[in-house]
Amino acid sequence: MRYTLRYKLHDFDLAQGEFVVGRAVTCELSLDDPMVSRAHAKLSVTPEQILLEDLASRNGVKVNGERIQGARKLEHGDQVVIGSQEMVLLIRREAAADTLVQPPPDRGASFGLLGALADKALGLGRGDEAERLIGQQLEQVLADAESGCAVSPDHIERATDYALRIASFTQNARWTDFIFRLYSALRRPCAASVVDQLYTVLRKVQRPTPQALRTYLGVLRALDLGPADRFLVNRIEGLERLIGAR
Repeated sequence: MRYTLRYKLHDFDLAQGEFVVGRAVTCELSLDDPMVSRAHAKLSVTPEQILLEDLASRNGVKVNGERIQGARKLEHGDQVVIGSQEMVLLIRREAAADTLVQPPPDRGASFGLLGALADKALGLGRGDEAERLIGQQLEQVLADAESGCAVSPDHIERATDYALRIASFTQNARWTDFIFRLYSALRRPCAASVVDQLYTVLRKVQRPTPQALRTYLGVLRALDLGPADRFLVNRIEGLERLIGAR
């Protein structure tokens, strides 16, 4: 197995041995965060597993929203919070294809506790809070799809729904672009219901740009599609005209 810790825009490959996270500059990952202790947590890596341990930190360590006690074995896609910093563990098999190990179906379908918290935030109209809670997991779904890894249909559906709702509340074009990039990677039209919602949401987002949509349309036009899917492509082309008219 190969283990990678994804933090913000950086991926840290975890070699066998210990990987300490904390505020001290001597840590393998040094975090500039007052909520982080000098030596906050330790990752112990072996070929068979990876363990996360709280080093008696002041504010504790959370995995998928739950504060851990003692050492905790990590799985692919686990979200780790140290202080106020969020990171995700990725696990790859040592093989020529180097495919990602997939998370259990129930966790993929539900997005875990953070997904439930994001649902509550969206129910209260707090799009910014939902974006903070679930944004990193959504980006992981996109990264998996763009790298050719299998992503469950339920996971895709939930990620699309979150992106639409967050875009509607935050008016951030990042999340409509997210949908175009996701379905570009999947190489298929999105559902008619998603297209309907995009017509509404794109009228709300600020400064939408056509680049991601144009790339998506290029992918779709290169496919051999049936009549129903060609009709969907025509409707998606209308989104480009909608953006151009704004």
